[in-house]
Amino acid sequence: MIRQILWFVVVTVAVEILTTGCSERASEPVILPDSTVIYPAKKADGISAKITFCRKLSSKTGKRIGEGTVFTVMETESVYVIADLENRFLHSDRVLMFHIDWIDPEDKSFYQKRIDLIPGDSSAALTSSISISPDKRLPGEYLLRIYLFRELIAEKKFKLITESQAALVRARGIQANIVLCSKVDKKTGKPAGIDTVFTIREKGKIRAFIDLTNRQAYGDRELTFRLNWIGPDGKSFYSKQVDLPRGDTTTTINSSISITPDKRQPGKCLFQVYLFDDLIAEKKFELLQETKGKASREN
Repeated sequence: MIRQILWFVVVTVAVEILTTGCSERASEPVILPDSTVIYPAKKADGISAKITFCRKLSSKTGKRIGEGTVFTVMETESVYVIADLENRFLHSDRVLMFHIDWIDPEDKSFYQKRIDLIPGDSSAALTSSISISPDKRLPGEYLLRIYLFRELIAEKKFKLITESQAALVRARGIQANIVLCSKVDKKTGKPAGIDTVFTIREKGKIRAFIDLTNRQAYGDRELTFRLNWIGPDGKSFYSKQVDLPRGDTTTTINSSISITPDKRQPGKCLFQVYLFDDLIAEKKFELLQETKGKASREN
C-alpha cells in the first residue's frame, strides 16, 4: 500500500511538472499588509500563501508564540515559519509539491524543505524552522520563499539582531503614532478625513488610530494601554483600556468619541496614550462650533 502511494505521488508530481511549463502566476507581485509578498495565481482558484514568523509553536495548542519579523540570535532559540495556504482544499484531489527555501543575508540558500500534500491530507499550512544560535546564524536580513511545483508563490523577509541590539530596542520602548480622523473608508478600513480640527455636529465622531511600533521591546509580555480623551476644561471625559495578551501581535489600537452638540463644547482638546502608567504619546486637536447653515470647517 505504501509503495502504491509513493508511486502515485511520483507520477502525479511528474505530470504536474511536465504540464506546467507556462507560468501559473501573474508577473507583478502583491504586498499584503503583513509584508508577505505574493505572486498571485492567474486563476481565481489558484493557491496562495500567507507567511508568518514566530519564536515557537505551543506543543499543546499549536499557538504561534512571539510572532514578528525581528528575532534575537541566542543559544537554543529558533525561528519558525507558518505558511497558511489559501484555496488549498480546492485542490485536495491531487498531490501538491511545495518547497520552503531559507536564504541568508548573502542571498544564498542554506536550508530547503520539501513538503508534498497528498489527497486526503487535511493540512492547510506548511511549517519549517531553523536554529538561530550564534554558532549557526549571523545578524542580518534573511528571506523565506515558498514554491509550488518549483514556481515562486510567496516570500517574506525577517531580520536577526544581536543581544546588544535587542537591548537597545528595549531601551527605546514602544512608539505610538496617533492619527485622528472623522470617518473610516468602508472598503479598506483605513482612516479617512484625517485632521486635527473637527466641527461639532449631529452624528459627528472623532476616531483615533494608534499604530504601535517596536512591540518586540516587551517580548511576549501582556501590555495594558489606556486611551484618554481630555476636553477644553482640562478634564478627562472618556478613557478606554486596551489589553493585549501574551503573544498578541496587534500593531494598531483605536478609540472613538461622539462630538454631537449635546456632548461636546468647542475648544482645544487632547488625546493621550498611556502604556501601563507611562504617557507614551499625545496629540492635540480642536473642536469648532457648528454655524447655522454651514459648518465652519469641513471634515
